[in-house]
Amino acid sequence: MRKVNIPESEVGSNLREIIFGVEDGAIGNLGVVVGMAQALAPNTLIVLAGIATMAAQAISMFAGNYLSVKSEKEYFAVRKKERKYGKEYSRHKNPLTSSLIMGLAVIVGAAIPLAVFLIWKAQQGIVPAIVITLLGLFILGAVKTKYTLRNWLRSGIEMVLVGGIAALVGYGIGNLFG
Repeated sequence: MRKVNIPESEVGSNLREIIFGVEDGAIGNLGVVVGMAQALAPNTLIVLAGIATMAAQAISMFAGNYLSVKSEKEYFAVRKKERKYGKEYSRHKNPLTSSLIMGLAVIVGAAIPLAVFLIWKAQQGIVPAIVITLLGLFILGAVKTKYTLRNWLRSGIEMVLVGGIAALVGYGIGNLFG
């Protein structure tokens, strides 16, 4: 593999948080809203569940990211000679900034499938929610290759496959109650 010098940018240095947050928010909320719609819940409950899930995910991911980055920095402060990569990675990370980016990315991702149910009613929104979410994930995977220099099509498809599994699980669980 060839080594390419890419100037660091705010996006590039926080790519992990952006990808992780958007993907987790979109997939987690897609499973919730599709499951609720498949179970024939009214839109008010679908939107309520989607907003509650979005808030819980954002808070959880913010807190988890903050504590993990801070803990990693503390670990490498004590173990100065171990794991060069982890040490270098955690050195430039600010736990608060990293966590704010993660939390906002979760909200952006979670809003994608939720927005559909502001337009379509319950089961009518299932297919649009899945399509729009998977399209959003494909675009995210393709755009990330600007920073990773990977194949945009392969990266987009990878994101879609992961998201598709979550949609199927949410739909299946909703079928159990619908």
